Amino acid sequence: MQQEPWDAFVKEYGPKSGRFLQSWDWGEFQKAAGASIEREVFDDGVGVALWVRRSAGPFGEYWFSPKGPVFSTNHPRPLLLPAGRQGKKEGGMLFDRVEPEIMFDGGRKTIDANPAHTLMTSLDVGVESLRAGMHKKTRYNIGVAERHSVRVHIGEIEFDRVWELFEGTSKRQQFRLHERAYYEAMLSTLSAGECRAFLAAATHEGVVVAANVMIDFDGVRTYLHGASSYEHRSLMATYLLHWELMVDAKAKGMQWYDWWGVSPEDQPKHAWAGISRFKRGFGGEEVEVPGTMDVVYRPLWYRLYQLARRLRRFVG
Repeated sequence: MQQEPWDAFVKEYGPKSGRFLQSWDWGEFQKAAGASIEREVFDDGVGVALWVRRSAGPFGEYWFSPKGPVFSTNHPRPLLLPAGRQGKKEGGMLFDRVEPEIMFDGGRKTIDANPAHTLMTSLDVGVESLRAGMHKKTRYNIGVAERHSVRVHIGEIEFDRVWELFEGTSKRQQFRLHERAYYEAMLSTLSAGECRAFLAAATHEGVVVAANVMIDFDGVRTYLHGASSYEHRSLMATYLLHWELMVDAKAKGMQWYDWWGVSPEDQPKHAWAGISRFKRGFGGEEVEVPGTMDVVYRPLWYRLYQLARRLRRFVG
């Protein structure tokens, strides 16, 4: 299958949140970042899967299909996921890692690689209605940034100017960054085409105080990565940055702003609880899927692999 029909299928049947991860261009970016990929078309064209091949060390390898595989809505997806995989088992494949839209028999839940619960803000309303749908504190903080003359730059700031901000945010909030080359490959490989990555930043008196890596694909703008200055937190720049990104997305004809992960509302002690309050302040609807699951072909080796992973986390 070539790029045009592939992307057409993903657009029609892909998940509401994260379908860009199954786009043709995302596969090209993965190759540019050094990954080995496979594109699979299931029998009779009822499904497609972009697979990223990953090493499981001495236990072999596994294939990961982020937010996939994608199957047509008129087909029983749960039955297809484990089907036709005998060749992989015989070839020594340890497991397939998948992120289905619905639960299915035969999958084993694992740690989510991509958000299973997110918030999506509809842009199919007027700008005033969009702003009115926010929490009053969010509207107030957007105004604070405006009064401080914070400026937003969409696709105008060089990556060199924001990398230190990303590193500082990672250390402060204790989350793992990809290597710098990963983001550089994303921004260069996906600078045009169906799936587009770009950098947006907020500045104050010429200093970058907040920055986001964003993805546009098929009418959805996704907030993929973000960073902000603790020193300049009183400027409320992140509020204005997201607001102007939403207005810009709406002006470009997009339908949704995907916040790319929030904590479940019934888990107030979740690690994402704080950032989730910030995101929910902009309004939107909750979207939930089963999350990341493994289809295991060699159960004994899989258990040993899982044990080795737990030991590494414990020792590390």
